[in-house]
Amino acid sequence: MTNKDKFKRAFSALHTSDSFTLEQEDTTMTKKIRFHKTAVAACTALAIFTGAATCYAADAGGIQRTVQVWLHGDQTTAVITVDDDSITHYSITDKNGKQLQGGGGVAIDEDGKERALTASEIQEHLDSPSTDTIDGKLYLFYKDQKTDLTDKFDADGLAYITLKDGGKTLYVTVAENGGLQSSTKCYPQKSDLPQEWFE
Repeated sequence: MTNKDKFKRAFSALHTSDSFTLEQEDTTMTKKIRFHKTAVAACTALAIFTGAATCYAADAGGIQRTVQVWLHGDQTTAVITVDDDSITHYSITDKNGKQLQGGGGVAIDEDGKERALTASEIQEHLDSPSTDTIDGKLYLFYKDQKTDLTDKFDADGLAYITLKDGGKTLYVTVAENGGLQSSTKCYPQKSDLPQEWFE
């Protein structure tokens, strides 16, 4: 018995269904996506590189960013760093690398969780009005403006200063101890200020 006879005998018990036709049907070819080994290797290498760069950026040194801020009427560069504990630090140095000013902090969200301050929040803080005593005189600094406050205090020990920056007007109340509050609507009054400024 030949192989052909064996196959006929084995499959003779099988019958085709009634819906079976011998006519050829048109079938559309489905597109198959074929990955080439080099493309897969390139994608894998890119994923590993991206992951390594992300891990490096989140490493102990933190991510650094520089922003332009105003310090005593001069525009200078501040370096902002977020450390491993999600605390934002900033430092301002002079041309020789000596630190002139530094600080940092966190923000607390509405749900009570701490988060790192953003660079724009630090920049907004550094660009807000500030006071400093130079040669025994108290000065108010705001961006490129410097105002001598020595003769501007009233009987309550407060000076009311209006600062303009383009179309923006800022109303600033300064106490003799250098404390200040500002508003875009009106001058903060003595009752709005911390009482320790007057003790």
